[in-house]
Amino acid sequence: MNKKNLFLVALVIATAAGAYYFYQNNKQATPSAILQENVVAPSRPAEINGSILSALGNEIKVAKEVGKPILTEEEQAAKKVAMQKMSPEERAAAKAEESANLETEEISLFVPVGVIISKGTGDASGNTINAEIAELQKGIYVSIWTNENNEIEYIKIKGS
Repeated sequence: MNKKNLFLVALVIATAAGAYYFYQNNKQATPSAILQENVVAPSRPAEINGSILSALGNEIKVAKEVGKPILTEEEQAAKKVAMQKMSPEERAAAKAEESANLETEEISLFVPVGVIISKGTGDASGNTINAEIAELQKGIYVSIWTNENNEIEYIKIKGS
């Protein structure tokens, strides 16, 4: 009887250890862990930049900026430094003036399921994290990369 109880205890411990091992090896990443991944945008300039005019399901309408000059990395860095020296009011006025002088055209786009959507982490590090399609709302400024078939391959939320 004593050997039988010892055998049962050993069997229960072995079963529990096996279940724990199986659970740890098959555990999927939690949504919060997925959001913490650092996401990298394509290295080429985005084909579409502009503010979202409307979003309904997977379809978005964007006010695509037309004729906006593409700045080199050095020019972007210099512009960033100049903007950081301005007060928040001056910065907002400069952005509004820049936007007022831009020509836009309205385009409709279909966001395919599974396309990568990213946004800044919010800690001024320059890193990005995954975002959800629900975050594509009216007034949000986005950059959109498309492939040769004009299908969306990557979206970066840049601000509101």
